[in-house]
Amino acid sequence: MFKRFPVLKEVLHLLFPMVLTMTLELSISVVDTIMLGHYSALHLAAVGLASSLWLPVGCFLIGVTFGITPLVTRHLHGRQPKLVNLYMSQAVGLSVGLGILASLLVVLVLPHLASMMATEDETRQVTVNYLYIFAPALPMLALMTAYKNLFEAAGRPGFPLFVASTGLVLNVLFNYVLIFGKFGFPELGAEGAALASSLSLYLAVTFFFVYDRFINKSPLFTRLVWRYTRKFNILLNVGAPAGLAFSFEVGLFSSMTWLISSFGDLALGGGQIIMSYTSFLFTPMMAMSAVTAIVVAKAMSKEGVEGVKKRIRVIVSLGFVYVSVCFTITQYFHNEIPYIFSNNAEVVALAASLLLISSCYQFPDMLQTIFTGALRGFRDTRSSMIAFGVSLFGLSMPFGYWLSHYSPWSETLSLRGFYIGLGAGLILLATILCFRFQVVLRRYEGKRITSPREVA
Repeated sequence: MFKRFPVLKEVLHLLFPMVLTMTLELSISVVDTIMLGHYSALHLAAVGLASSLWLPVGCFLIGVTFGITPLVTRHLHGRQPKLVNLYMSQAVGLSVGLGILASLLVVLVLPHLASMMATEDETRQVTVNYLYIFAPALPMLALMTAYKNLFEAAGRPGFPLFVASTGLVLNVLFNYVLIFGKFGFPELGAEGAALASSLSLYLAVTFFFVYDRFINKSPLFTRLVWRYTRKFNILLNVGAPAGLAFSFEVGLFSSMTWLISSFGDLALGGGQIIMSYTSFLFTPMMAMSAVTAIVVAKAMSKEGVEGVKKRIRVIVSLGFVYVSVCFTITQYFHNEIPYIFSNNAEVVALAASLLLISSCYQFPDMLQTIFTGALRGFRDTRSSMIAFGVSLFGLSMPFGYWLSHYSPWSETLSLRGFYIGLGAGLILLATILCFRFQVVLRRYEGKRITSPREVA
């Protein structure tokens, strides 16, 4: 079959290991949620609140490094591998510089917001402690993502998969020991989960560096060019809009968590279950977005627009099959799924009703994710940033707030209105990005993005 459909083989060669890698990375958060859900409902709520505060900041750091993918892909296939050092040097400078600023923001500003949002004193204190412990690991989050993007753009997704697998195993072990206080260690609860996640990030960066520098027979990042650690405008021009777009999407979920906090800490726990579960299902779609960016950049350097169209059709078809399966499973088992994360009856009942709604917006979410990756392959990240801002904060937030508080159905819908608003915003977002992609395709009709132009 692969001989008859070479494009499908190309896509799946990248997609399978990247899906596994991202699933394993996200499983770290799911493991935190499951263990804390069985430890304490208040600690689960605290982690949900803390995550809603730091995730937009962390996702901006991750998104900034997205610019590596199209740049590295074109230069490697254009036989200019030495330019990879320049982009990775910029990524190191950006990761460390922005990571330190992000850590200061998390330590100095976010605890005050957490204190205003939590309704229970214990939840408030645990949230603040979680932020203090996790903040220093934010530069490592950006560096790990930069290394992962580098290996995947080079068509070598195997080692990121190894790092993610090892990180998950270590995180499970660290969580078990530190959350519940095993083997003579103190019982730390949510604070132990923060420490475990931090240790996992530091070890992941160490694995990437040691492997590429001392073990890899064909190293990718061979030399740090110091002056480019301060001159990162090329990467920032592509990555900053992508980072803001990613932050907008995650920020919407975080904003919903802040608004949900007014319904009580048990509602926060239910919202955290929805975020963990939907994020887990969203992981393969994120991998599809990354694969789309890679194959689009590669196709434009070799085949042009027709090659791009072939690959988009394959990826959208795979995405539709995937979300159809997820929708069916979620609808059928919506009452059972929340018990994986918590044994609190009230939290489980609330989460079950929200799952029925969240499963419906996976279809537009799949489309917007794939076309965001496609536009990133063309280095068009500003339009995605604007589309995310308009759709999610211009429609999702106000519409969801109106449904939950002021609509004729507000008493019945309660916080469910926020998730209905989210679905409406994602439909608008997918529509805008599909239209923008068609405009970009017409602009590049009959052209190729070649490596000499990139150098210029």
